[in-house]
Amino acid sequence: MGRSVVLPRQRRLVPVREDIVEELIGVAKRSGLTLAELVEAILSHAAKVLRGRDDVVSVLADSVIYADVLRLGGAPVPVQGLTRLLDACSKDKSCLEGFAGEVSGLARLVALSARARGIDPLRGVLSVARIFIPSAALDIVENNGEYKIIVASPYLDGSSPLIKLIVDVLASIVEGFNGTIDDVRIDNGLIQVKFKIV
Repeated sequence: MGRSVVLPRQRRLVPVREDIVEELIGVAKRSGLTLAELVEAILSHAAKVLRGRDDVVSVLADSVIYADVLRLGGAPVPVQGLTRLLDACSKDKSCLEGFAGEVSGLARLVALSARARGIDPLRGVLSVARIFIPSAALDIVENNGEYKIIVASPYLDGSSPLIKLIVDVLASIVEGFNGTIDDVRIDNGLIQVKFKIV
């Protein structure tokens, strides 16, 4: 009869750029952790978040952008609550413009931050837009160097004040990524914004 042998866990060496290691050492010191504890915590969390996801780069970019939203004073709002707020505000033009200006300004700051962090502009535009435009299907379509953001939502009926807010937010995001808006088309339930990234 043979014996059972328990083999020790195999260690793996993963090459990492020195500048990243130095940055993590600083984070570990500020956090009161060892470098090994910090790296294990990061990898453990990433493994849970990325489980079953193929779009790893998008998930990581989204998490950076969402953290910036929170740092800059933003907060997630249910789309039904946002719609009610906009409907109540629609009777007062200065209220609606003020609210749209605040949201658009925050979206622009987040886009500028994402651009400064080196996030790919198209991925960044889409990621920031998804955070600021909840409960909508968003996509970017490319055609000969021009891009079109498509926003579809049942909340976008012809008279909804949400439409102006979305167009303003998209314009601010594109501007934050050093782009320009060429055209805006609005159909019932659909917004199409053509833009270029410079």
